[in-house]
Amino acid sequence: MKIKNIAILTSGGDSPGMNSAIFGAFVACQDNDINLLGVLNGYDGLIDNDFIKVDYQLLAGRINRGGSILKSGRSKRFLKSNHFKNALINLKDNKIDALIIIGGDGSLKGAMKLRDNGINVICLPGTIDNDLNFTYTIGFDTATNNIVNAIDNISDSLSSFGYGAVIKIMGNQCTDLIDTVADAIHTNFLIKNKDFDINSLVKSIKANYDGNHLPPIVLVLEDSADIENLSKILQEKCKIQFRPHILGYIQRGGTPSAFDRRYAFTAGEYAVKSIIEKNYGSVIGLMGDKLVKKEIENCFKF
Repeated sequence: MKIKNIAILTSGGDSPGMNSAIFGAFVACQDNDINLLGVLNGYDGLIDNDFIKVDYQLLAGRINRGGSILKSGRSKRFLKSNHFKNALINLKDNKIDALIIIGGDGSLKGAMKLRDNGINVICLPGTIDNDLNFTYTIGFDTATNNIVNAIDNISDSLSSFGYGAVIKIMGNQCTDLIDTVADAIHTNFLIKNKDFDINSLVKSIKANYDGNHLPPIVLVLEDSADIENLSKILQEKCKIQFRPHILGYIQRGGTPSAFDRRYAFTAGEYAVKSIIEKNYGSVIGLMGDKLVKKEIENCFKF
């Protein structure tokens, strides 16, 4: 039976490139005379029957922007049986042949639940954390560049005074962002878990900073340390002033990089191709320089 209607949603934390993925799916649907419906606000949109037609008017001027034109969300209601049943009913009532889900690990778990209840799903790994079993997830490259650019700006200013910085980095449990950024800005001062040795950090800073080079930049993964308190401790022990910085949504926002745009667009096209070929229940992501499919269960790092 010919595929007539595909739905697409973005779920969880937004990642730069989500809109490019939606556009890729739209182009493939146009080429194959398939209707593409967008689900607003992630899984909540399935529950609330919030479907809209994806067309050129919706996409105009926004395909290369960050965020998600369909909005996103972390739906607690989706975990409850009555709301989940509503989602299944709405998919059936809208005659959806298959559903494309763009998101991270929590979104993929929701996809498995839909798959196990008879819904044809295809997933794309959209998360800046890079915490899925692919070389890169959609948004990781942009987020890395956002963080490096922000730190370069902070470092330029603080170097005028000889101040150091303690900077909080996103990544959830995954260290890929903080490790890649550390390599890019050439710092060895990393805190990646709550059991870090403050004395070793202080010793390393004292040994590597002589006052004539760029100020020390300490990177802290998510909830590994209170950066306000850590800045005070380092200032006292190192005799250097430290400034705490939370980059926040600067990391996730902004225009996606050329890499993420191309990756996401191609993955969106590939998702529709897989649906047409009736190959469901997988995640399409990048391994090396090639797009591959993996079973959803094989995509979790943690």
